[in-house]
Amino acid sequence: MRIRGIRTALLIAASCLLLTACGAKKQKEPPKTEEKSISHYEEALSDIDGTYDGTEDSEWLKSVVKTAGVMADNRFSYDRGGIKSTLDKALDDNRHGDCAHLISWALQDYGILESGETFYSNSSGNLSCSKDSPVYDHLKKRCDIIDAGGIRCSDTEKLKSILHPGDICCYNLHMNVVAGIDEKGNILYYDAGLVPTEKEGKKIYYTEKLTRPFSRKTPAFKRYRLYTIIRIKK
Repeated sequence: MRIRGIRTALLIAASCLLLTACGAKKQKEPPKTEEKSISHYEEALSDIDGTYDGTEDSEWLKSVVKTAGVMADNRFSYDRGGIKSTLDKALDDNRHGDCAHLISWALQDYGILESGETFYSNSSGNLSCSKDSPVYDHLKKRCDIIDAGGIRCSDTEKLKSILHPGDICCYNLHMNVVAGIDEKGNILYYDAGLVPTEKEGKKIYYTEKLTRPFSRKTPAFKRYRLYTIIRIKK
């Protein structure tokens, strides 16, 4: 009986160790994304001819403001579901919009994308359109598509050293457009996320703030990483 009791105790102890080890494996954190240095970005830029001379009055930014104005004036709601491929279709239907469609619709208005062509930045910061797609081909013809290497959005100084007005910034599941830098040194963006919205009942509507550039200082934004920059060529 004494031997049987010792065996039982040993079996219980071994089972506990096994369960602890399994629990440790389940709780193991996923590998962290390696952030590339600023030199990685600079090397990506080295193959681009000429310098960017965009300003806050550029024709591209006017298309962004024009599109944002239609969304604000017509009470578009922030909603990732059921968004139409063109601004006109959205106006005639459910008037849904989000950060990516503001940019795609503005690119259609500006003439880089054809009517109905859209894309977004996925969870890895890559463009949703494949490199053999018409959307990517149209972007590549008129824009420089630059690998930014995953720069943290909390690193404002690094962002200021590389971004220019008009740059389309692609983060992990978010996009916006750089407008410039204000007198306080803040980067200003045109951004169709949740900041320029107001809640009414169960709906979230865009306000006039969507048509004005603003700085992004929220904790949620600082957790983003900048993976891709789309810079319209001269």
